[in-house]
Parts: sequence; structure tokens; C-alpha cells
Amino acid sequence: MVLLPGQYRILAYRGFHDLPRMMLVTDSASKRWVLDCPFEDERDDYAPVYRIHAVDTDIAGPSEVWERHTLGLLPDIGALSVNSLQFDETRRASFILM
Repeated sequence: MVLLPGQYRILAYRGFHDLPRMMLVTDSASKRWVLDCPFEDERDDYAPVYRIHAVDTDIAGPSEVWERHTLGLLPDIGALSVNSLQFDETRRASFILM
């Protein structure tokens, strides 16, 4: 399962340095994913990709999503380039995946 091009709404985010570094996002069909772009010590910078993690429909709110992600319970389904996301002007509400 890969994210398709289109508009995505950011439901919640954690960490922000120029861009949200971990986001709970949804598409127009209400499917949800966590996009995670961690800091890489060896590069002394953030990763150039977001790791994509699937979020099951039975997971309630953001706090449960973050907890499951921290425990490694959300399946990693791929990656996408940070540069492939065109954020809204606030960089906190939505983005278009090109």
C-alpha cells in the first residue's frame, strides 16, 4: 500500500523543524498513516524521506497512534521523498503529494 498523489490533511503532528517531522495524515477516503522523518545523527540532519506507517481503523486518537508507533506496532509500508510533498502555507494543515 503506497500513498497515491493527491491532497492529504494533517490530523496531528509532533516535532517541527521547517516541516512537521512526524504526522498523522488522512486522505479523502479517511485512510490514515503516520509519516515519520527522524533526525539522523550520522548526517546531522533530518532524513530526506518520510517513512510511511499504516494506521488501522481500530486505533482511536493521535495519542494512541503515537504510542503504538513508539512501540513499533505500526507496519512500515514504504517511504516517500520529503521533496514530493507540497505543504500549505502554514506547513501544518495539509499537503499535496506530487
